[in-house]
Order: sequence, then C-alpha cells, then structure tokens
Amino acid sequence: TFYSYVASPIAFKVLEKDQFSALQNKIFPYFFQMQAASPVILALTAPIALTTGPLSSLVVASVSGLTNLLWLLPWTHKVKEQRKNIAKKYTGSELEAKDAILRKEFGKSHGLSLLFNLSNVCGMLAYGVCLSGGLLRKIPK
Repeated sequence: TFYSYVASPIAFKVLEKDQFSALQNKIFPYFFQMQAASPVILALTAPIALTTGPLSSLVVASVSGLTNLLWLLPWTHKVKEQRKNIAKKYTGSELEAKDAILRKEFGKSHGLSLLFNLSNVCGMLAYGVCLSGGLLRKIPK
C-alpha cells in the first residue's frame, strides 16, 4: 500500500522519467511476487483454522498478486516498449497521434494494476481481522 500510493508517486515527481522507469522495472516483479506468495505463506503458517472467511481473503490477495505478476506486468512492459519504438520512428504530430493510443492503453493497465493492488490489500486486511478474531477467541477468560 505504501509503495503504490505514497512512495511511487513521490518517486515519479522526484526522478527523471528514465530513472523512474528503471526503478519501477526493477521493483515491480519482486513486489508482485511478494503479493502472490505472502498469502500462501500466511495460509501455510496460520495459527487459526482456515475457514471460509480467512481462506477466501488469502485467495483474493494471492490471486490479485498473480494477476499483477502474470498479466498486468507483461502487458505494461509491452506497451512501454511499443511507446519507445514509436518514439524512435516518429516525431511531432505523427508521434503524438500514435502515442496517444498507447498512453491510453498504459493508463488502463496501470489502473487495473492499482485496482488489483487494492484488492490485495483488502484481502490481507480481511485476513488480519479474521486472524485477530481467531486469536482473541483462543485467549482463556
């Protein structure tokens, strides 16, 4: 959550476009791998019974990470490469016309990625609520 909604926008404002892109290209594969794997690790080490609620929340979180990693990340990389290629071939209004379509496509992939980041966070938060409730029930009164 912090990286998607705080650190990344700050990096975008502070770094040059190429530096920001290089940073994101290095970070996001690991970021999405963690989104996908962390819920699995939590499920395997759960100190409570994984009933429908906790299990569902972890599945949502993990599927969100896998979606980012296996679908949205490659799509975004493809669009960025296409934008680089047309920038080498065209200039002026011709470049602007061709790039406008790709900017829109990049916006779609990026927006969907943010949505799946949010669903990952919601799944993990829901699991945290289930976990705390399950642990509170285990405390002797």
